[in-house]
Amino acid sequence: MNHSASSSASLSVVVPVYNERELLGEAVRRVNAFVAQHFSQYEIIIIESGSTDGTSEVCDQLAHELPAVRVIHEGARNGFGSALKRGYKEATQDWVWFITADTPFPLESIVEAQKLFASYDCVLSYRSEDTRKSLFRKVQSVVYNNLVKTLLSLRVRHVNSAFKVFKREVIQSLPLISNGWFIDAETLYWLTQRKVKYTEIPVPLIDRTGGHSTITLSTPITLLKELRHFLRERTKFQ
Repeated sequence: MNHSASSSASLSVVVPVYNERELLGEAVRRVNAFVAQHFSQYEIIIIESGSTDGTSEVCDQLAHELPAVRVIHEGARNGFGSALKRGYKEATQDWVWFITADTPFPLESIVEAQKLFASYDCVLSYRSEDTRKSLFRKVQSVVYNNLVKTLLSLRVRHVNSAFKVFKREVIQSLPLISNGWFIDAETLYWLTQRKVKYTEIPVPLIDRTGGHSTITLSTPITLLKELRHFLRERTKFQ
C-alpha cells in the first residue's frame, strides 16, 4: 500500500446505494484501492437504503472483505438526501467525500482536491465535459441549474456537478433538511449563507455504463417540489 502521496488529512467516503448490485462490488473495491494509495487513514461508509435486488448482501460482503468498509442499512428507501445526511453524520475523518456506485467522475479528482485542503473548507466542481448521451438530461440540467442559482443566489458554476468534498465539521454543521435530490442545492445554499471558503475545480461527468439510474422523467417535478418546500422552511434555520 503506497501512502507516499498522503498528507495528514484523513478521508471519509460516503456511498449512498439503492439497487446497485450490478455495479457496487467493483466500484467500492476500486474506490478502496485508489483511496488507500493517497490517504493513510480513511473509511468507506455505505448507506444502503432498503434495496430489493440483492444489493444489501453485496454491501455486507464488502464490509466483511474490506476492513475500511462500514455498512449502515437504512431499512427503507428514504431518498438520496436522507442517505447522504446519514453518511455525513456517521463520518469520523477530516474530510468527507461522497460518491455513487456509478462513479460519475474520475477518482483522480480527489487527488486534485487534496492539494487544496490547506486553503479551503470544501472543494466543489464544475463540469469540464459532459458525456451523457441524453439531450433531454442535458437540457433538464441547464434549466434546473439556472433556476436554482437564481432563486438561491448561488455563484457556483454547476449546482449538481457530482464531485464535492467537505471538511467534516463544516458539512456536519449544516442544517440540512432535504431527503431527495435537492440535497446538493441545499448544501450549496448553506455553504454560501455561512460564507464557507470553497473553490471549484473542473471535473468531467461520466455517464453510467451499467446498472439503472433512479433519476426518472418525474425527477424534475420532485425537485421543484423540494425547492418550494425548502424556500418555505429555510427561515427556521437562518
